[in-house]
Amino acid sequence: MRRLAATLGVLGSSVALTLGLTQSASAATGTLMFNGGRWENPTGCHASNWPGDPALIINGTDSIAYVYSDLYCEQFITIVLPLQEGTVPHAWSVAFH
Repeated sequence: MRRLAATLGVLGSSVALTLGLTQSASAATGTLMFNGGRWENPTGCHASNWPGDPALIINGTDSIAYVYSDLYCEQFITIVLPLQEGTVPHAWSVAFH
């Protein structure tokens, strides 16, 4: 019985720590315009459906837009500050962290 109680205690502690350490992603408030695409309150990675070179990015949100040169938000290029717009060569995706 002691082993079962100890095992359940360790398991419960592990679950509590895991859940306590995870962070939920918060959406940016506002609108992202990216090569004709429009996202309301964006969060995470957004690939352009209409690639253009250079890309027009209008960051109408309250968060920094991180711009990448690939579809999966892995090859960082630059940022577009909140409530700013930018023309960025070779931009394929934008992410909010």
